[in-house]
Amino acid sequence: MGLRRVSGMRRAEIIEAAARLFAQHGFRGATTRQIAREAGVAEGTLFRYFPTKRHLLLAMFEALAVSPIQRHLQALPAMEPQRWLEEFLWERLVTMRAQLPLMQALYQEIRTDEAVRRVFLDQIARPLLEEVRRMLAAELGQGRYRPLHPSLVMWVIWGALHGVTIFGMELDPELAALPPEQIARQLATLVLQGIEDSSQT
Repeated sequence: MGLRRVSGMRRAEIIEAAARLFAQHGFRGATTRQIAREAGVAEGTLFRYFPTKRHLLLAMFEALAVSPIQRHLQALPAMEPQRWLEEFLWERLVTMRAQLPLMQALYQEIRTDEAVRRVFLDQIARPLLEEVRRMLAAELGQGRYRPLHPSLVMWVIWGALHGVTIFGMELDPELAALPPEQIARQLATLVLQGIEDSSQT
């Protein structure tokens, strides 16, 4: 096994260990010593991969959100928009629900720690959202949809996804009981076609 592959596996193991402890104790509550022990490495080894806990936090968002979303964006030009959006929403719903305690801990840190929020916005959120906005602008510019501002469409999708996952499915048992693919299909239809039933016109 090559050194690069071993290094990649070790890095992934540290991220997974940190994710478990952040979900249990929060970002501030989990120590690097605990994370290293959970990952089965020396604390010095952890610092070689991640100089600070903030670096770990950013790597976690990269693994949980940025990389999967970028993979979906690469597939957008070759797919029908309804199918693409359904698959994108389904993957995000499943991932976010599976990692809900961790996502809540990380978002709490972003809301309350100015330094973490600044790094998250500058290094992750803005570059990723600009890429999403650019892709949406290209799709909206083809004349198939109403001439809406791409940033507004992007934030509607983002807000709906987080609202349904973090709040709706937590507070509404009836919604939580629905299969994720059904939620994704109806959300995609709502975004692309609106609430009005065109068959009645």
